[in-house]
Amino acid sequence: MSDLLTHWAVADDCLRIAAKDAATDAALIAVADAERPYFYLGAITRYGSQWSTEMQMLLRDVPAEDLSTPATARKMAFALGGIAHYPADLVLKPLMTRLAQADWNRTHHAMQAGEAGAVSVREISAYYDCHVFREVYGAGDQSPFNRFLLAPNETSSGQALESFVRSLFQRALLACHTLAPDRNDFSGWLDRLIAQVQPLYLEIDLYTRVFQQPDPEKIAAFEVETSFYRRDDPAIVCARAIAAGATPSQEEIDAAVASSANASGYGQAVALGVRTLRAASEYRRGEREEPPSLKQ
Repeated sequence: MSDLLTHWAVADDCLRIAAKDAATDAALIAVADAERPYFYLGAITRYGSQWSTEMQMLLRDVPAEDLSTPATARKMAFALGGIAHYPADLVLKPLMTRLAQADWNRTHHAMQAGEAGAVSVREISAYYDCHVFREVYGAGDQSPFNRFLLAPNETSSGQALESFVRSLFQRALLACHTLAPDRNDFSGWLDRLIAQVQPLYLEIDLYTRVFQQPDPEKIAAFEVETSFYRRDDPAIVCARAIAAGATPSQEEIDAAVASSANASGYGQAVALGVRTLRAASEYRRGEREEPPSLKQ
């Protein structure tokens, strides 16, 4: 499951609502907001049930004033990002799995009948990402993105520039030689490193095509505007209102993030993320013995 923008958007909307939520620790939200790059990094990092829980336990007794120190603040922001990653996976992975299987069945029968067809879980992911790019980030009008992210790039000079930038990125990765291997178990260290690194397999051309020329039939088949993202879901309405400058009441927030309030996967993920941030706040205040579980 890639849906990088979807993970990012869920994290942003969780933080938007939590910042207005009296039940969420204001010090935690301030740290996540101040250290946004680390919060975002945590939101797209896998296995949060392991490292986010550990970071919460490690940082539980750190005084609020000490959270402002860079090293501590970045660890906490990263841990909070892991909390935001968890509901996106928990809620949306089953949805994508179901739709991918249904799409496979449709395509399989079509190909047996001699019709053209192709199955791609990544295409479902691309439709979801492009939808939140429109809905949550205003097609690039909202920070941290801009309209050039998924703009068409069909000229030879534009494609050459894109290839050049990709080459620079690859060379920058090659230049990052600061990893320190375990000299006593290099083979095992390398196996663990390879197992933890998720390949960057996003297809830029696919995303650009889906954003610029979405197929109405696929929007319906992938349930983009129903099972994935419903504009009338209370959590989504609340997040979009806050993004527009509104301040909802605590009663409105409570109703928006209630466990059964939202019908779409995105709305459910945002609501669960806020509730989990509340649980993390309770843990930090000593109101619960264990940090919130992020197991999927």
